[in-house]
Amino acid sequence: MKSISDIEKQIKQIEEEILNTQYNKATEHHIGKLKAKLAQLRELLERGKSRKGGGKGFLIKKSGDATVAILGFPNVGKSTLLKELTGVETKVADYDFTTIKVIPGMMRYNGASIQILDLPGIIRGASVGRGRGREILSAIRNVDLALIMIDPNDIPSQLDEIIKELYAAGIRLNEKPPDIKIVPKSEGGINISKTVNLKISDRTVKAIVSEYYINADVIIKEEVTEDQLIDYLAKNRAYVKAIVAANK
Repeated sequence: MKSISDIEKQIKQIEEEILNTQYNKATEHHIGKLKAKLAQLRELLERGKSRKGGGKGFLIKKSGDATVAILGFPNVGKSTLLKELTGVETKVADYDFTTIKVIPGMMRYNGASIQILDLPGIIRGASVGRGRGREILSAIRNVDLALIMIDPNDIPSQLDEIIKELYAAGIRLNEKPPDIKIVPKSEGGINISKTVNLKISDRTVKAIVSEYYINADVIIKEEVTEDQLIDYLAKNRAYVKAIVAANK
């Protein structure tokens, strides 16, 4: 079995190869294959690090009619918002990392009970475990809505950074799973059926799918990108609705 350091080395090599390969029709299938390998290695790395301890997530019991997670960088007012919405008192201070665990509260609205979760602040590198990042991000995977709070003085960079961390953790915001069906079979290789014309070539689709299956019928019913196809094949993506709030 590969060690974590070996997997990390492979990931770095593939990332560099993708970065240094010019994208065009001639290289599209090769880059797609590399991306599929990269996704598998990252999943392998995540499982390996989880077995070593940590990364299993906060224990949260969902309740009410819906669950909303408040997330953002440290010290953007998440705990203050939780108090305003639910009345739950949490430690609030003008410095980072005041909240170090998930704080739940319940909001009543038009007869509905909405569970609100105040998550610890996300930092750069959360998707690879910095600042209990894996635990924080895992808590978002099963919520009905992610409320992203950001500093109005730094909207573009904060929002971009949070979206990147969520994406790296397999969380897709305001997307839906692609309309794809894959049927494994015992022989015959990989066959592709489409109801739409794709921008990516059949060769690219086969190159990506071949990293997961040897023989399979692939049915694609809508336009998809290489990354969306890999998301479907990985089978561990979370699709979460999200809104953004700037806190003055």
